[in-house]
Amino acid sequence: MKLIVCPSCGEEIVLKDLYDGMEIRCELCNAVLLYENNKFILLDTNEEFEPEDLEKDFEEEEFEEEEEFEEEYEEYYEE
Repeated sequence: MKLIVCPSCGEEIVLKDLYDGMEIRCELCNAVLLYENNKFILLDTNEEFEPEDLEKDFEEEEFEEEEEFEEEYEEYYEE
């Protein structure tokens, strides 16, 4: 399973499978990406994106959320 971000709006898209010719639709902005030849193609503009450019790590996001929570917790209880 992969997590990518929509190049149009930044919304997270979960991919359970990835194969040549696959169409991916963003549920937020309805942008359509086509996966061909190891690249994502945004059909609205024909822009090409490398998978590494759109991939997002699950662990990275969880760590950022934990760090944010800790900062808010410390600010709240310092007052």
